[in-house]
Amino acid sequence: MSFLVAIAIYVVRILRQPMDVRLKLRHAGPLGVVSGAGAVVAAWSKLRPDGIATSYLLGEVLGVLAVYLMTWTTVLASRLSTLERCFGGLDRVYFWHRLCGIWSLLLFVPHTLITGGGQTAPEGELAFSGVAGRVLGISAAVGLIALILVSLARVSRLLRVGYRLWQVTHRFIGLLLIAALVHGWLLDEVLAGSAVLRVIYLIISAVGVIAYGYDELLLRRRAPKAGYVIKEVLRPGPHITDVLLTPTGAGSPLRGGQFVYLSVGEEHRWREHPFSVAGTSPDGSVRLTIRARGRGTRRLRENLRPGLPAVVNGPYGMFDHTLGGARQIWIAGGIGVAPFLGWLTTERVGEPSRIDLFYCVGTEADAVFLADLVAAADRLPNLEVHPVFSQEHGRLTIDRIEAAAGPVTTDTHVFLCGPAAMVAGLSAGLRRNGIPRDYVHAEHFEFR
Repeated sequence: MSFLVAIAIYVVRILRQPMDVRLKLRHAGPLGVVSGAGAVVAAWSKLRPDGIATSYLLGEVLGVLAVYLMTWTTVLASRLSTLERCFGGLDRVYFWHRLCGIWSLLLFVPHTLITGGGQTAPEGELAFSGVAGRVLGISAAVGLIALILVSLARVSRLLRVGYRLWQVTHRFIGLLLIAALVHGWLLDEVLAGSAVLRVIYLIISAVGVIAYGYDELLLRRRAPKAGYVIKEVLRPGPHITDVLLTPTGAGSPLRGGQFVYLSVGEEHRWREHPFSVAGTSPDGSVRLTIRARGRGTRRLRENLRPGLPAVVNGPYGMFDHTLGGARQIWIAGGIGVAPFLGWLTTERVGEPSRIDLFYCVGTEADAVFLADLVAAADRLPNLEVHPVFSQEHGRLTIDRIEAAAGPVTTDTHVFLCGPAAMVAGLSAGLRRNGIPRDYVHAEHFEFR
């Protein structure tokens, strides 16, 4: 009961916040994950069959919660636009995708220790149900451990797991979910003693399997794709590539600040990678900025040339300055300037009255897009650009922001895009200064 009260208070608090309805909606996704987990615990506690020990019930509840969270991992992998809106962007969708995967593994461990892997199964069923159930449970746990490990940046770099290989391995998440589902169905005595709980378990199972089937069978056919051809390739910096693509057909309805999945060439169109839209043109052309970080993007930088065919999948992303108010601060770190370039080259409605843009790079030589930003500032009277060269000026801090742009008041909306450490540090500092969490907007490309 107290859990339901806490959820209700949280919902009322969000609804009463004076902010854009799109910012309120992005709380719906996380709230759905947490509320569903609470409902599972409540159902298993309330409908507990007679004769089930409390310790065993706890173990099976943890197992069902693990399966429930694995179901969410498959749902969140579907790239549905509704999920983007309910979580606040595809980057947050994948954050919750990874979080659900990690927690499902953490719950599998005590589940196995408490239930003993199905040791209480009837003797007559041990030949099939017991052995098969245990094998499937162990397979699901080991597979989940492997997928989570290769999703950790340090581990993937150590094992030299590229983006493409990471994508391929994560297509097995649905098979692991099915193994875990069958494991529970064969061995869970709580399910065996309650028809209602079996129905709930079947619903969880069906949602997960349907989401996996959609991802594998329909997503690649129904994803919003459009054909392009590379018109121009510029390399303004040693690791930066600027690409201009023109549509071969209708093109995609792109806006600056969004991102797309780009695949180049005829043979390997599904070897895709996300890149920010750094600008659009009335003729449908789109500008992408690419930083060569891994083997895939380095190889792409080396091989890109005008005339190559390309496929753009998207758009995605909820990083949108129209969510903010009249006073805004934009902070770009390195290649994180791409969405801001996109905003500045796209016609906008309801301009903020004042924008201070901080462009953070190591040295002046690294500021390859500074000329674009200065040209935009000359054109837009409400925009002021503040270049920050960390090797000369030091890292950007809240004090330095206020010294250059004036006090950061609680009604200021701050948009950040750049290295994860920079975004995390400045976001924490802004919240300590009283900026509401929903007024600090950040885009991440940590999709592993």
